[in-house]
Amino acid sequence: MNRLRNKGKYGSLMVMLASLVLAAFSMGLIILAPIVAYKYMKKDGGYEAKAQMPATAEKVYSAAVGIAEEKAPKIQIVKKEDENMFLEVTDGMQTASLTVKKTDDAEKSEITVIASVPKQEGLEKEVKKEIEKELALRIVELLCTRLEVQCEASKE
Repeated sequence: MNRLRNKGKYGSLMVMLASLVLAAFSMGLIILAPIVAYKYMKKDGGYEAKAQMPATAEKVYSAAVGIAEEKAPKIQIVKKEDENMFLEVTDGMQTASLTVKKTDDAEKSEITVIASVPKQEGLEKEVKKEIEKELALRIVELLCTRLEVQCEASKE
């Protein structure tokens, strides 16, 4: 009878240890893929998305330039200022600019994406707003994918 009780205690202990290991493992996955919450707002000339990325400014800027170059000739680089970490791209209709800044924490950087759409005849305002919004969000999401972080938008 005592042997059965001891086996029950060991079984409970094993279940508890397995639960702790699974919890620690799942926490590790969260640490490996940080969540980037970025702010997204309407501005006068279009839409703006801001985020703090868990990577150095140089790495984020390099990723943005890499994405733009991979998408050529569909996407063209209009302006590229490596010293200021500024990039402006267009697809012939839409234009977007990206600025990457260093933060106090050397392992983090702040990005700002501004997307606008030139005025076009026959294009209704609501459709135009969706195009602008889509471009700003798409750029941030492409960067998040490249940097292997999970992104969540929050409207401001």
